[in-house]
Amino acid sequence: MFKTWREEYRANQAVKRQIELEQWEQEKRWREEDRAERQKVLAENSESLKVHNDNLRAAMGVSYLTLFCHEDTWTFMAGRAFGIWKPEWTSSIPASGLMNVQGRPTSTEGLKFTVDPNLPEGRIKKITALKGMQEVLLSGHNLAQLLSALYAGTKEDDVVTSARCSRLYNKLVEFVDLIDPGAESGRTTGVRFRIDDSVDAAYVK
Repeated sequence: MFKTWREEYRANQAVKRQIELEQWEQEKRWREEDRAERQKVLAENSESLKVHNDNLRAAMGVSYLTLFCHEDTWTFMAGRAFGIWKPEWTSSIPASGLMNVQGRPTSTEGLKFTVDPNLPEGRIKKITALKGMQEVLLSGHNLAQLLSALYAGTKEDDVVTSARCSRLYNKLVEFVDLIDPGAESGRTTGVRFRIDDSVDAAYVK
């Protein structure tokens, strides 16, 4: 009796171990498939390093452009490029002292910039009639910094962040692709470039 019970117990334990092994192997396959899919998505999100360097060289030759986008879009890009940004800011120049001034970072906040955006009053204009849209006057240096930060973001393991950075990177590259280094200087000064994708007009009521 005891011998029979022991053999049944061993058989049950063997079946249990086999099931656990099969589950582990299945989970391992799923992890590998997820990793492969993630790597594929990240590769699709990111430009080659050579293309990116070409984009940076082109961007650095820009005098300035006016970027038109929603303040949330700018906040995401600026936070990645400069270390910190808040939607209500209209300047990157710290307020004097520690008193908070609407639309400007305080001195302590200003110290958190990893790269100085150098955006004084007048270079960021809120378009109040358009509910959060704004214009940001960017130098070539600003543009190159944004491209660098977004390019780095396309390679992050988080596919959501990678996708967001990829989309915004490619939008800025649309402007960079229009640059003609051989053209007469000053022709692109003051270009207003818009990040404002919308639905087909048939859906607008």
